[in-house]
Amino acid sequence: MADAEQEAARARNEALRLEVDSLLATFEQQKRELADVQERLAATTAEAWSADNLVRVVANVAGVVVEVHLEPEAFKRSTPEKLGRSMAEAAQAAARRAGELSQQALAPIQEVAGDVPDLSDILPGAPSIKDLMNTLLPDPAGSAPAQQGSSEPGAFDDEDEDDYYRNRGYLRGER
Repeated sequence: MADAEQEAARARNEALRLEVDSLLATFEQQKRELADVQERLAATTAEAWSADNLVRVVANVAGVVVEVHLEPEAFKRSTPEKLGRSMAEAAQAAARRAGELSQQALAPIQEVAGDVPDLSDILPGAPSIKDLMNTLLPDPAGSAPAQQGSSEPGAFDDEDEDDYYRNRGYLRGER
């Protein structure tokens, strides 16, 4: 009976060893793929325009704004407050797009990670593939900007805005 128990233990040990070897191979493959993805993502940017087409913002995959471009007529067609909102809107849209690009690039690696048991589930103390993936994914950029109505203080309709600039109200500090 002792021989049968030893054989069963050896079989379980061999099965566990094969599973661990498979997980380690998957982990190594993911590390290589992740290095390639990180290299590509380091050079990736996303661009977005404001709804009024006065502001274009470029953000990196972490959602950090790296460029802001204003159309030449931006100061003629908008107030400082509206231009600020346009900048924030474009920056948030670019950051969201950058997050989407990052998620798309990492999706194949995450898919493989989701298909296999985590290494730390089998070997306590071993590195967790899933935790590694979670630390490498950037947090999604800020949420969508809140819609602001025209009842906002200091808001202009188109005619008031034209008068503001035509009559040089900005020089007198008018609103």
